[in-house]
Amino acid sequence: MSRCDIAIVTGAGSGLGRAVARSLAELPLRVIAIGRRLDPLLATASMSGGTIEPVAADVSTTSGRSRICSALRSADRVRFLVHAAGMHAIEPLGSITVATWRRILDTNVDARLFLTLDLLPWLQPGSRVLFVGSNSATRPRQSATAYCVSQAASHMLQQCLKIELAPRGIAVGSAVPSPVDTPMIAAQIAADPGLYPDAEDYRRLRDAGQLIAPATVARFYRWLLTQTSDIAFSADPWNVRDESHHEHWLNGTDLYARIAAPD
Repeated sequence: MSRCDIAIVTGAGSGLGRAVARSLAELPLRVIAIGRRLDPLLATASMSGGTIEPVAADVSTTSGRSRICSALRSADRVRFLVHAAGMHAIEPLGSITVATWRRILDTNVDARLFLTLDLLPWLQPGSRVLFVGSNSATRPRQSATAYCVSQAASHMLQQCLKIELAPRGIAVGSAVPSPVDTPMIAAQIAADPGLYPDAEDYRRLRDAGQLIAPATVARFYRWLLTQTSDIAFSADPWNVRDESHHEHWLNGTDLYARIAAPD
């Protein structure tokens, strides 16, 4: 990879996005960390020894995506684009508002489509686009209708982009990281189980030490992005819990080990 090669990671101000940005910054890449707020991005950059470039931008808006493109030079190549930004809301069906619905769909679906399209001039043969997937794409959850619908749509978007971008030599893949020990999961654990029954499931996983560290998932994602063939990368969605690939990147460690997490 040349020094012109770039990795763009959205949602890089915390949680999984931060961990992925830090992991990719260990490679000879210029890593651009995207998030809505500058201070968390500066914190992400400070953990990397100066190899991460923070760009405060809301990926759900046209102006935010334009700001990301403005950080690129004509000679640059976006080697990796990681769609890690995501938004979740716990709302019973009767309380869903247009504003919340739109905000979640804008972030979890629209931003992934239009940022990819905006970056096409910098996505070249050999580039890879990775969608952070979710079990909620196929599992309905009470009081999380907007999130589940957005994840189902994101899954189909990834599948369509895989077909559309393959002739350009751009591989598009998806990998489910769940459940990861992130602020999003923490908010779900804190929810009222009467409103959001899945809170109890996540609490049991937390208490059993089975929330995966973001740094572990980031290691998995880096392996997917850098060590797999295009055909394998773009195959059916990967899942971090699938033991068939653990030998290639876990190096014998426990999937649930509390390794040096970036949060």
